Amino acid sequence: MFCVDRIPWDTLTYITGEITYGGRVTDIWDQRCLRTILKTFFEAHTLEPDYKFSPSGTYYAPELDTLENYRHYIEGLPTVDPPEIFGMHENANISYQRQETMSLVSTVLDIQPRVSSGGNGRSNDDIVYELADSILEKLMEKLDIEHAHAELFKTILSLLDVLSEDVHNCFCFFFLKLDDKGRTNSLTTVLIQEVDRFNKLLQIIKESLHQLKNAIKGFVVMSDELERVYISFLNNQVPGMWTTAAYPSLKPLASWVQDLTLRCAFINYWIKLGAPLSFWISGFFFPQGFLTGILQNHARKYNLPIDRLTFTFHILPYFREQTEYIRSLADLSFGQKAEMDKEMEVPNDGVYVHGLFMDGFQWDNVNMMVTDAKSGEMNSVLPIMHMKPEMDLQQNSESYCCPLYKTALRAGTLSTTGHSTNFVISVELPSSKSQDYWVAKGAALICQLSE
Repeated sequence: MFCVDRIPWDTLTYITGEITYGGRVTDIWDQRCLRTILKTFFEAHTLEPDYKFSPSGTYYAPELDTLENYRHYIEGLPTVDPPEIFGMHENANISYQRQETMSLVSTVLDIQPRVSSGGNGRSNDDIVYELADSILEKLMEKLDIEHAHAELFKTILSLLDVLSEDVHNCFCFFFLKLDDKGRTNSLTTVLIQEVDRFNKLLQIIKESLHQLKNAIKGFVVMSDELERVYISFLNNQVPGMWTTAAYPSLKPLASWVQDLTLRCAFINYWIKLGAPLSFWISGFFFPQGFLTGILQNHARKYNLPIDRLTFTFHILPYFREQTEYIRSLADLSFGQKAEMDKEMEVPNDGVYVHGLFMDGFQWDNVNMMVTDAKSGEMNSVLPIMHMKPEMDLQQNSESYCCPLYKTALRAGTLSTTGHSTNFVISVELPSSKSQDYWVAKGAALICQLSE
């Protein structure tokens, strides 16, 4: 007789998760999810009487006498498996149905015949031409960091002549962003890199739009590449030549252009007004570089090894909506704070970030911890978060180690670190429930929505 206490549950989980599915599931966070699901079936409590595999009690291992009874039980199971069998929230089914609908709509748009005229008597050429004009009007010429620096230095040089030596050194440190060893602030380097990336993207977009307008007028030949841009515009899709040069995004064309203008405005105000009190982390072209810059600044400030620094995360009871935040900066000059920033103190270490969305759960601003999402509410907003570097930090067992992704797809190319290129960082969030509970829910943070 096989003793229950001797069943090698860990071995069964390892063989199934790491060997049977190991070659197919390579992402670290996907492996964690797989192991969590397997625990539902490979644990000692599964042998207890009346054990159920789902909260509703629909799924269980029946103790029946005949094969016919087993067949009857199996035939009575739901035709479509509900999310609860995997421990997921009911919103997961809504998300799945939306993805299937968008996939169907996209396929229909791709195969539909192209007619010579659109609605209201306008031709497709008219629609695409007007859309190209509209996009060109919304995009700024470029992000001019050199001009901003020239104005900044001019202001500083006029002030330094009348300042004492101590104040002179203080101004040099604050405005020129140099430490006591003459090194540039790492976030200034991040800003320069972001400006370069966005300017390259803006150049590609504008050149393609001008060429497309000329091709519609007949001044140049409509190439295959421009034809694909033309078709993308009719389908409200982002052209492939833009996505290749851009940051990851799942948004349709209209929302994508609006998002790009917000990102450019975020970087432009950083140039003109100085570093914001709270950074819109979703607006970075490469958020990993921004996080590395924070760690590098902290390592230089306290002479610490950067490879032993990790972030602690503290959620503040304040929210930021980026469109509203950008409007509040319109009439400010360098060094001034937005009205909504006056309720918070500048952090001594680390930075404040905002702009993250919660998928599979939500934030409880009363108890200051994560909680189950509301039915039908797909993505709630995470409040402002203080990211502070710490040395040799140990993971808090009472917190949920939550992955942060750039898009809701959560997939990308596997990097050498074992993470997807869509992955940004893991965030520890306070929770009253176990890690496995949230892993099964598919709880994650994302930088931007898909609509």
